[in-house]
Amino acid sequence: MVALLGTMTTTATAMHGMDRPEDRPMPGMPDHSRMNDGSVWINTDIITIMANGETPQLHFWFTSDEGGTLARFSTNYVMLIEFEDLNDDGAYQRNEYLYFAPLSAFEWTISTGEVVDDDITTEVWLKYTKSGVKSSMMPGMPMFGHDGMGDIERFSDVTLQIWAHIYLDDYVGTVSDDHGIHFNYTVAGRSELKMDIEIGNFPFSSENSSVAIQTIQKENEATGTQNLHHHRMETRERFRNVSFSSDMNWTTTGGNETRFERMNDTECHRIDFMDQDDGITQGFFSWLDTAVITWPGGETEAVDVEVSYVPRGDGVAVYLAYPYFDDGSILHDPSIGLYPEGAPDTGILLNYVLITGIGGIALVALLVVLVRKK
Repeated sequence: MVALLGTMTTTATAMHGMDRPEDRPMPGMPDHSRMNDGSVWINTDIITIMANGETPQLHFWFTSDEGGTLARFSTNYVMLIEFEDLNDDGAYQRNEYLYFAPLSAFEWTISTGEVVDDDITTEVWLKYTKSGVKSSMMPGMPMFGHDGMGDIERFSDVTLQIWAHIYLDDYVGTVSDDHGIHFNYTVAGRSELKMDIEIGNFPFSSENSSVAIQTIQKENEATGTQNLHHHRMETRERFRNVSFSSDMNWTTTGGNETRFERMNDTECHRIDFMDQDDGITQGFFSWLDTAVITWPGGETEAVDVEVSYVPRGDGVAVYLAYPYFDDGSILHDPSIGLYPEGAPDTGILLNYVLITGIGGIALVALLVVLVRKK
């Protein structure tokens, strides 16, 4: 029994060591690395992010959940669209499009860097930059929303950059233009990846057309035993929250995209990923409801961002829509992230309980034997 107790103690110590392998960052230290396949990995003690090296595609999961075995999410930037807002709601619906092109049809470069203050890394960043048309399409790249390749050459000279940042501590940003600061917002340190999307040189057909970027939000990418559509998604809206499962499919009719109704008294809106079984909210995709246009000559103007969404059966398509900015550029900030309190039980705590319980039983048995010998 003594030997058994000693073995249990050793096992518990080893399991405790598994909680933070040597190749993981120390608590709160953002870190990044580039793999041989061109992908970039960013780690903190809360979140792990894997950025595809070929196209703007971000996978993220809890660092404590090795490899995203229990809960793994992704955000894909898949389509650039010009549309005419026929119903005047500011948002995009499929029956309003004029031209489109899949983003996977273009070349992308991904660069990385960090900000260091007094030998402490306070920020890690990665940047996707669009360039020309690819000579050949990569197999398996996401192409959603419209059939065919669309108008790739039309958008070949569009400038598009997605610059993503993760901070050691909470970061307070501002949205401002030549008229002053419109509002402040906070990015959660170590658990949220804040992105700056900048679009320029867009070939607008007329002053009545707008731009949309289609994203696909997925929640069923866990690498362990698959439980597809394990999460439900919830939008926090003005009059009520809207909850749906990602296996729903509203795309059977063009124009089914639903405009997101903004909540009052907040400038940051989001879609949450919630565990179907226990209702715990684990991850999110969020965005600010204001973007900033820089016009030729340098004048800046804050404008509204309208968002629409539609479940597709394999996730949800979210469309970020921006108004006309001919000869200028536009800057907008969405985010992805995790709620630290929503981290899944990786089994370590359960194993501790089992070890402690078995150890207690063995100890009681040992004491009983000793008492009887007396």
